[in-house]
Amino acid sequence: MMDVERDNRKLRMQAVLMLLATGVLWSIGGVVIKTSDVHPMAFSSVRCGVAAAVFFVALKGKPQFTFSRPQVIGAATYATTLTIFCVATTITSAANAILLQYTSPVYVAIIAFFVLHERIHWYDIAAIGGVLIGMWLLMSNAYEVNSPVGNALAVVGGICFAVMAVALRMQKDGSPYETVLLGNIIGCIAGLPFLFLHPPAAPALLPVVFLGVCQIGGPYLLYTKASKNAKAIDLAVLPALEPVLNPIWVFLATGENPGPRVVIGGAILLGVVVLKSIIKERD
Repeated sequence: MMDVERDNRKLRMQAVLMLLATGVLWSIGGVVIKTSDVHPMAFSSVRCGVAAAVFFVALKGKPQFTFSRPQVIGAATYATTLTIFCVATTITSAANAILLQYTSPVYVAIIAFFVLHERIHWYDIAAIGGVLIGMWLLMSNAYEVNSPVGNALAVVGGICFAVMAVALRMQKDGSPYETVLLGNIIGCIAGLPFLFLHPPAAPALLPVVFLGVCQIGGPYLLYTKASKNAKAIDLAVLPALEPVLNPIWVFLATGENPGPRVVIGGAILLGVVVLKSIIKERD
């Protein structure tokens, strides 16, 4: 019995380390996008194409596409989320782009109520109120890097990510790899015209290729593997390193200062999302 418990603790610790690594790797996207001269749509296309290759290899070249409604919806919203993040990060602050997208767990509760007929709890309602306050602080920021269009895109990205999460849950016996692979293929194709309209220099694409492997492909594989031995609360809280570190890397590289309102609003948003996850785990 003690050996089993020790093995379980070891497996969970490995899962925790994988999730921490996932959060750190996810967080590098903002600084690479901010410092890149590649058109954001072309950037997204190349990154998605490289990530698709990673998932294709992970599936040993034999993906099982069902093209069911949940798989197609999940793939389309996943592709939209990745593309929107690239564009939003380019035209608004990196902090706003990632924090507004990170409100997706609250949208999941609302969408799941209508689509999956899941109950909305008191902590879901409280979280919605907290998220609205945080969003107001982020969007009312007066700093130059604040863009209403970029903010609106980031909110749409968060909603799309929530739809994708619900679509994945609707595929009870399906593998998330195929949905994500299909989403990356869609994202790659969607941005291809911009790759030809705004052809980047070959050296400028190297950081984009790096992100496709180390910020999208690899971390998602780590996250999926960790999910087998991690607790639900680990999966919800530990990757929250991404929205914390993302603006820090951008500030260190470019000096972009999102302003005090974004710091306060971001703290409220992350606090609400993390606290909701903890309460839900214990409920």
